[in-house]
Parts: sequence; C-alpha cells; structure tokens
Amino acid sequence: MKNLYSTIIASALCLTVLSSCEVEFDFKELDGDPLFLIDGYIRTEAYSPGTGNLQMYLYGVPSAAGEREFSEEARCTLKVYKNSELIDTKDYITIKDFFGLIADDYQVAPGDEILITAESDGFPTASSRTVIPQAPPVAETSCSVSGGNLDIRFSFEDDATTADAYAFRFMTMTTDRIPGENETGYSLDLSFGTRPGSTLADPGPFDVTWEDGIRYYGINDESFNGKRKEFEISTPFELPSGGTTYLRIEIQRISPERINYETAITDKGSNALGFIGLAPVTFAYTNIRAGSGCFSSGNSAYTDWVPVCGGIQSGKF
Repeated sequence: MKNLYSTIIASALCLTVLSSCEVEFDFKELDGDPLFLIDGYIRTEAYSPGTGNLQMYLYGVPSAAGEREFSEEARCTLKVYKNSELIDTKDYITIKDFFGLIADDYQVAPGDEILITAESDGFPTASSRTVIPQAPPVAETSCSVSGGNLDIRFSFEDDATTADAYAFRFMTMTTDRIPGENETGYSLDLSFGTRPGSTLADPGPFDVTWEDGIRYYGINDESFNGKRKEFEISTPFELPSGGTTYLRIEIQRISPERINYETAITDKGSNALGFIGLAPVTFAYTNIRAGSGCFSSGNSAYTDWVPVCGGIQSGKF
C-alpha cells in the first residue's frame, strides 16, 4: 500500500516536468473533479476459514484542474457489497486528513464477488470488483544451508481451469522446538540483486516483488497453466547459533489484478526517463473505475514448518 505514496510523488514530478518539457500525455476525462486513490485487498486465511479480512487505504486526490484543498468536514462513504448485497457502510472516512488503515472482517467464501464503492460530494463514485479465489494448492517444500546460502525448493500443481496468480512470503524461525501452526516467525527477504540499470529489487524467478510491511513475491500462471511449477531459490543466509532454524512459506492464490498493478508500479518506477520525454511514458494499471489504485483479493495458506536441513515435506493447508 505504500505504493500510493510513490504514485502521488510520481504525479507531482510529472506535473513539474510538464512545465519545462514538451511531453504529450493522453489523460482521459481530465476535468475539475478530484478522485479517490484506493489500495486495498480482502483476504481469507487458513486459520480463519470463511472470514475475509479487508484492509485498505483511501485518499482524496485533487484534480490538476480543480480545487487543491478539501474541507475539514468532507467525508467519504465506503460501501461494501457481497454478491450484489450491501453488507457494510462506513460514512466517517476523512478526506482532508489521512484517515489511516480501514480494516474489517466479513463472512466470505471462494467465488464470492466483492464490490466496493467510495462516494463523496464533488467526487465521481469510485468502484471496484474482485472475486475471492479458491484455496491455494498444496506445496512441497525442502531447504538446506550450504556455502552461506539458504537453498529453498518448492513446487505446486496449478489449476488448468482457471487463470491464477500467486503471492509468496518466506518465513524463518529459530527455536528449540517445532513451531506451532499459528506462528509466523520472521519474514525472510530473498536477495536477487537489482534490476539491470535500476535500483529496484530484482524479482528473481518471480514476475514481481513488492513490500507492504511484508515482502511478497508474485507470479502469474501464464507460463505454467495446468502444470506443476517448481522453484529452486538460493539466497544469502547466516544460520543462527543455538536451536534449530525452520522455514515455512505462505502461498496465496490471488486475483490477477494485484500482479498487474504491482508490475505496472515497478515498470513506472523504472521509467524515470519517460517523465522527461526521453522514453515512452509508462502509465500505472488500475482496476478502480472512476478512480485510481487497486482492489484485489486473496486466499492464503501455509506450508508446514520445515527444518532447513530436512527432506521434502508436503505442506498442509
């Protein structure tokens, strides 16, 4: 969600550059209306089956052609629908001052369509839809330490009947006992260096990586639809002294719009030359109608904890 800040900063940079360079931008429907910038998701967890956790940030963004300030009294009304039925209304979200994290839980199931709308006087009504994905596949994992690197191997079978996307988080924990199912340990950032000619993190064998307090690695199933996908990853790792170090992987089946959005944000961040007319301009993907940002969904599960020197074990979800 911190990508929202990058989007706002990039927009400001774009406006500054436009005052000094002749670069043509094709902005559709640019007028005096402000818009809502939304970044959020609704996700189910293996430990809370049937419950979808909504987390979202929402900002009011002034139009370049309209008023630059919002009143203290301005409020946004966020409505949440499940399969066309209104299930929640939040009419207290401040616009002038950053409201903070919007969070709630709802009863959902795979296949449910979730619609959100954001409304306020003077704004076009922003809306977005997403469908709760099916449970993620079972993954087989193994790992070992050699030469100062942690070698991770995992694989899973993709569903041939659906267009899927996945997000992975890697976690470790050093302890004198086998960690419990509800323990998440510490997130492990994989190191693949940086993208060529860029300071942005290289995603390695994945399509994109992003961070929102937690580092995720995402991939679309376009190249392995209906097949078994295998990963072999090696990342620098110093084995802690004392106790046994365990690894587990969070695997989410996510709606493809999240991968599309994070990929577009990365591409935009890599294209500074586009803002000064020295390269084609890159525009960020959005699935927010009459607004900007991304609203997505996910279904999350975890593999078993595996000792870093252990053999292959099947993840249980």
